[in-house]
Amino acid sequence: MCQQLVDNLNEQQKFKTAEDVFGQLNGIFKMAIRHGIISANPMDLVFQQKHERQHGAALTKKQEKLLLDDTAGTPYQLMFAVVLYTGLRPNEYYSAKIQGDFIVAINSKRKNGKVEYKKIPITPMLKPYLKGVSKLTFYVQNRIRERFHKVLPDNRLYDLRTTFYTRCQECGIADVARNVFVGHSLGALGDTYTDLSDEFLLKEGRKLKY
Repeated sequence: MCQQLVDNLNEQQKFKTAEDVFGQLNGIFKMAIRHGIISANPMDLVFQQKHERQHGAALTKKQEKLLLDDTAGTPYQLMFAVVLYTGLRPNEYYSAKIQGDFIVAINSKRKNGKVEYKKIPITPMLKPYLKGVSKLTFYVQNRIRERFHKVLPDNRLYDLRTTFYTRCQECGIADVARNVFVGHSLGALGDTYTDLSDEFLLKEGRKLKY
């Protein structure tokens, strides 16, 4: 049954989901062994080929403009603008809030069940889209993805995050600030000892202008 579940996901080309399900089941069964509920791990007999993940490609500036122009006058424009100019992961959209000069969201890549928030400055690129906006609302991912593919059928929604990361590099934003914006780890020592000021983050965020 476990092999069939994993195979079905792979056949649907849901490779990342198949990997996640494999890992979760493996962890559940290992814990069951430790508690003496079962004596062997069924996942030891399940084959799951390692999937090489694609990290996405940055949109061109022409594609950025096309996406925002095509969705003008609809709620999608604000959604795409926020993602383009904050680099949020799709599963972080729904925790995003406006707090002063920042967009604050839960960083979904923290382990051990620890809830950690990240702060992304409201940059010159994003500010015009937030006029009169006090609360961020996102549609479900499938609707957002469908609207995105209507405009850019050959791209992935995750490409918006890659675009933000790329533009930060092109605009000369400090690496440490960029990594904080996108929620990357600074390494064991960096995460422990680095506490960047709001003033520094805002100063770096102001560089995102093109």
